Amino acid sequence: MRRAPGDARVNGPAGLLLVHAHPDDECFATGGLIARSIAEGRRVDLVVCTGGEEGEIHDPSLDADEARPRMREIRAAELDCSVAALRGDGPGELRVHRLGYRDSGMMDSEANAHPEAFWRADLDEAAGRLVSVIREAQPAVMVTYDANGNYGHPDHINAHRISVAAMQAAADPSRFTDAGLAYSVAKFYEVAFNRDRWFAVMAEMKERGLKLPWDFDAEADGDADSSESAEEESFGVPEAEITAFVDVEAWSAAKLAAMACHRTQRQDFGWLLEMPDDLASRILTPEGFVLTRWPTRGIAPDLREASLFEGIEED
Repeated sequence: MRRAPGDARVNGPAGLLLVHAHPDDECFATGGLIARSIAEGRRVDLVVCTGGEEGEIHDPSLDADEARPRMREIRAAELDCSVAALRGDGPGELRVHRLGYRDSGMMDSEANAHPEAFWRADLDEAAGRLVSVIREAQPAVMVTYDANGNYGHPDHINAHRISVAAMQAAADPSRFTDAGLAYSVAKFYEVAFNRDRWFAVMAEMKERGLKLPWDFDAEADGDADSSESAEEESFGVPEAEITAFVDVEAWSAAKLAAMACHRTQRQDFGWLLEMPDDLASRILTPEGFVLTRWPTRGIAPDLREASLFEGIEED
């Protein structure tokens, strides 16, 4: 037996399921979407594939040597804090599902070889764990990374892989028969960082003498005659290719509060938390996504959406 797309709407607005690799990934690219969806009364299911054990430790209140063996526990608490910030007091609900894998670390690191690392997981088994979540949650929309994990991290790549596999398997009544009734997700999106907007903000930061995040400072100090650096060519998605721009300005404070919860990962978010408001707002909103699968309708080449639920709730 099969449930059709959108069956979950009998209990309220269409639901959302997000698949993220580590604690802290939920807030930077999708924190506003989560908070907005809850404010709209939706059920939001957040899947976190790993415990984040390989993350750096930038919380000054922690002794790194003492904290390292407790990273799964520490980052779980940070995630709980972030979820509370995003949940707010909206009428919707936010449920967290931890798939239980170990953080694989960066590509080609020793952590990739750990027997419990997500990168080494059997993809069919991992997809099966996610199928159980999909069939229970019955989301209309799924969100995860692109095929390269947005920046090449092995856990992000695997999150994409299992999401695609699980979406397809969840709709097939012959697959994972002990995981509930078959259910078809209506729409599948990939996170998209707006390349044009991002590098415009980076250029303005440089003009103001502000430190750029990650290794963008090194890129900015490279070949001045180059019209577009290798970093610019590889990072993000051109604005013209983004299919959905979700306005989350009203939830920017919740998004920033969620980032602040991840104290061990301050190297990822500290620059944004300390940015002038006018620049930070251009990074925080809108959040961008690319619709890559809509089995019942197909995707128009000129598609531009303001909500991931367009074409579902109007049906």
